[in-house]
Amino acid sequence: MVTIGVFAIVTTLVAVVAIGCTYLYFRTFRMRPKKNSQDETLTEIASGLISVLATAGFVVDDSMAVLRATNSAIALGLVSGRVIRNNEIRKLVRHAKDSDSTHEVEFELSLGTGGDIRFLHARAVSIGSGFVLVLVEDSTEERDFEAVRRDFIANVTHEIKTPIGAITLLSEAMEGALDDPTQMHKFADSLRREARRLSNLVTEIIQLSRVESVDILATATPVNIGAVVREALERTVVIAEAKAISINAKYPDDIFVMGDGELLTVAVKNLLENAIQYSDPQQQVGIGVMARNGHVDIIVTDQGVGIPADEQSRVFERFYRVDESRDRTTGGTGLGLSLVKHISMSHRGEVTLFSQQGVGSTFTIRLPRLVDTTKENTHE
Repeated sequence: MVTIGVFAIVTTLVAVVAIGCTYLYFRTFRMRPKKNSQDETLTEIASGLISVLATAGFVVDDSMAVLRATNSAIALGLVSGRVIRNNEIRKLVRHAKDSDSTHEVEFELSLGTGGDIRFLHARAVSIGSGFVLVLVEDSTEERDFEAVRRDFIANVTHEIKTPIGAITLLSEAMEGALDDPTQMHKFADSLRREARRLSNLVTEIIQLSRVESVDILATATPVNIGAVVREALERTVVIAEAKAISINAKYPDDIFVMGDGELLTVAVKNLLENAIQYSDPQQQVGIGVMARNGHVDIIVTDQGVGIPADEQSRVFERFYRVDESRDRTTGGTGLGLSLVKHISMSHRGEVTLFSQQGVGSTFTIRLPRLVDTTKENTHE
């Protein structure tokens, strides 16, 4: 009887506990907010967008928590975990949450202790139910390109004005010196020099524009470097003879690269002209070609004045001149070495400089060598 009584009591207690648990379960279930299927769909869509974005982007919910972010957004430090770290974007998100329109902002972002500044353009739009999609584009390169473009146009305008102005003045001077053959001859020489300088400037601007806008390697063909050097020597023989400068050339005839033969000839010609220009009369200029470790080196040396160490890093800039007065008298455009740099880069190569004042300079164009190419594939 005692056993039966205890069993009855235990059974009753279990039943009470079971009923209580069931009640609590259903109470909890009924009180739990049901998920909005629309919210789930929006989250899935936004997450899908984020996963394929090439730029920085992320999605935040109604509580300003980040649900999904691209790697670039994290790398830029815009978000960390579920937190928006940038104040400008945080303000942007709040504005977007309060309206149905797209909000935009441009701001600067400092990266690390090195002081690297990035210019960013952010857009934020509400996508419903408190969710906000944020897209951030890095416009630093566009700004830099625009600044370079403005500087280039300003420099070109200035450089073209100089010879045009000189030609105008010389023409007027010639009109007033018709009775003086000596003066006429002097003015005519100056006029030819300025006209040649203007022609060279226009030609190099066109060449530089071509190199920067066209994929040279897309139409590349095997180029015989020996043929390139020979052609460059022929194009500089007149100015070399005018200064009584001898050119010592040594190059093989079986080394090839892939590229544009005419542009490579222009690059080598510019280096030779630069060496002649900065050499005193009756000195020597050397040009040689060496192939090693899968590369071809085209080396041009001179015994000129040399380049100061603090200016060597700038000689490949557009319109930069180490010696303004010498360039003006010889018709230099200030684009020659910049053109050499861009031609080398467009051929997956580089140009380097070693120089000592009072000793001379050595410029080296290094290009990838093309191997196993027959001698019939030559550039003439």
